[in-house]
Amino acid sequence: MFIACHLFLGLILGLAIADRLGDRRLIGFSALGAVLPDLLDKPVGHLLLAESLNSGRIFGHGLLFLTLLAFAGIALERQRGSFALLAVAAGVLSHQVLDAMWAIPVTWYYPLLGPYRPYEFDDYFGGAILAEISSLSEWIFLAASAGIVLAACRGFGPDLPGVTRTLARVSVPLLGLLVAASLYAWAAGIPESILMAGAGPEDYLLLAAVGAVGIIGAIRHRDLLDAG
Repeated sequence: MFIACHLFLGLILGLAIADRLGDRRLIGFSALGAVLPDLLDKPVGHLLLAESLNSGRIFGHGLLFLTLLAFAGIALERQRGSFALLAVAAGVLSHQVLDAMWAIPVTWYYPLLGPYRPYEFDDYFGGAILAEISSLSEWIFLAASAGIVLAACRGFGPDLPGVTRTLARVSVPLLGLLVAASLYAWAAGIPESILMAGAGPEDYLLLAAVGAVGIIGAIRHRDLLDAG
């Protein structure tokens, strides 16, 4: 999945964690975890290791990284009572689930099944940026993410009530349209559309699932976003 989709799901997951523990700062840590695998692996795999590996799904997309992060988070929580690293780990898990890493077992279980598998990409970052900006779903997730961030950050920085209210009002209807359009594209067997560049049937189902989770999360945790 693309970066805005990962970010959005991380924010929704962060809302649930923050609501449970009463700390809005955890929303940011979960969102960080949701994009962390790509922040780590894309530059390393496609730049530093471009000649040998050229893969953007390596260490940060594996269970070893997730496990180490979780153990560090447990230690931090026990010693200092901070859930920050565990929120990051939860975000990383959401990223790996959206990327369906179990379908790439050599990477997900590394190093148990041997070395990473090399790939060949021509101008990976140029193609990735074009795919991002040409996918309508990414703009919807980005707008919804901005609304969550602005609402959650009230009290920590500049307040933009007009922008926040506008994004909050349009986010749920936009997500609803995304869910409906994604399910239609999946049911109709559309191979690719403006919803998501290079999408397949499973991608449309994931878009619908993330959109639905976003709608439920935004409504369920509206009190948290309205606070502060």
